[in-house]
Amino acid sequence: MTLTRTAKLKRTAAALLALLGWATLLLQYWLLMRTAGVMALSPLEATIRFFSYFTIQSNILAALVLTAFAIKSGPEEWLVHPFVRSAVAVYIAMVGLVYAVLLRQLWSPVGAQWIADAMLHYAMPVAYLLFWLTCVSKAGLRWYDPLLWLIYPLFYLGFVLVRGKISGFYPYPFIDAKTLGYAGVAANTAGLLIVCAAIGMCLVMTGWWLARRQPV
Repeated sequence: MTLTRTAKLKRTAAALLALLGWATLLLQYWLLMRTAGVMALSPLEATIRFFSYFTIQSNILAALVLTAFAIKSGPEEWLVHPFVRSAVAVYIAMVGLVYAVLLRQLWSPVGAQWIADAMLHYAMPVAYLLFWLTCVSKAGLRWYDPLLWLIYPLFYLGFVLVRGKISGFYPYPFIDAKTLGYAGVAANTAGLLIVCAAIGMCLVMTGWWLARRQPV
């Protein structure tokens, strides 16, 4: 089936955003590896820490979804359930929100690090949410999807806490069990999960509204 002009534009936009996302991730990885020696980190430890950040994982997921959208062909594209793409929208929205509210004031990046920081925490979250609003099918979202979308953050937390206990490294201060204790981490996590679920419900309700206006 021949793609319509609108479909081509959407796929082109997704491809450009995917390239931007992958380029930013590579830049951030290069910047971390460049400073690994100063921090006395082996290349393996630096790489593990790179992938330990929720920001990095969420941006990887966003880049993967955008890439898949750009290269997928055939009429079945619009029949793909929006569950995964909407879940990624929630995670990338959390990245931007948590950084703006809790983390931005903790450091002042400059140069290439400032570019990577701005792209990962601001540009990609906004761009992906716009992609979700304009390109992703909304039909089929369910009221309980926001609860299912919490499974991945819970697994992430479990991984971070187990590895932090072993290595002493926690990627974010609000889940630093060494400083806060597990009770403090639990309290912070509960608050973040509530916010995550609220964002998810907002997306579901927006999806319902858009699906009624423009059924696909």
